[in-house]
Amino acid sequence: MSPSVTFWKQDEEMGNFGDSLTLLYMDRIFEARSRFSFGSVYLVGSVIEDRRIRRALADGYEQGDGCGQAIFWGCGRRAEQRLHPVLANRAIILGTRGTLTRTALGLPRGTPLGDSALILPKFYRPHAHPATTGKVVWVPHIHHRDPTPEDLDGCPDAVTLRPEIPNTVEACERFIDAIVSARFVMANAMHAAVIALAYGVPFCFWGGYQIDLPFKWRDLTSPMDFQMEFQPTFAAGQAEFDRLRPDKAFQAFNIDPLLKIAPFKLR
Repeated sequence: MSPSVTFWKQDEEMGNFGDSLTLLYMDRIFEARSRFSFGSVYLVGSVIEDRRIRRALADGYEQGDGCGQAIFWGCGRRAEQRLHPVLANRAIILGTRGTLTRTALGLPRGTPLGDSALILPKFYRPHAHPATTGKVVWVPHIHHRDPTPEDLDGCPDAVTLRPEIPNTVEACERFIDAIVSARFVMANAMHAAVIALAYGVPFCFWGGYQIDLPFKWRDLTSPMDFQMEFQPTFAAGQAEFDRLRPDKAFQAFNIDPLLKIAPFKLR
């Protein structure tokens, strides 16, 4: 019995960019054969939580193996609380997004770190995207509104890029192309920031309508030892990027330990 790869909105025509990256991983990076013979596999997102482990247990019993488990690779927690002890015993953690998740789960310091999407430059070479080349790209959270005229005040060449995309590999690739073609990214959807960081595109955390799960944003940058504040405007975002230079911090970060413990063989 092979494990099942699971992500948010996977059964819908339209998905969310960050979660849909699972499709790209399985098409470009991993073979279908897993290191595990059963279980539910999560490859991206803030998904290390009790309810997903319960679902993996239920799926296991439904399939008749009686020993369902949840396998998480490069994923994160949504908050600082620990997992329920019984459920924690049914979770296999193959690296965490950051040090905050590692601490919340009580894992050893040698646990590999990094959001899984940080591996993408090793496997996908973006193409120029005509709609965003040289522009300032604003990416709201999937549940939040577009930037208002007040948000865009003083921002030249603004383009809004919403993370609702078709659940296809091609749509994921075009979204990456759009992010990497930008000259600056205002990210209220976290994986827009992850892609910008991975490919060396200037970016900031944009406060937008509200901030989804502040914990996960702090967790993202914790392995690189910087904390980025949310900014309301392009000018403030530029200043924050110039102050922190996250691109330099990422250059010193090694994602290879996470890649080496991936749940699937590399293509």
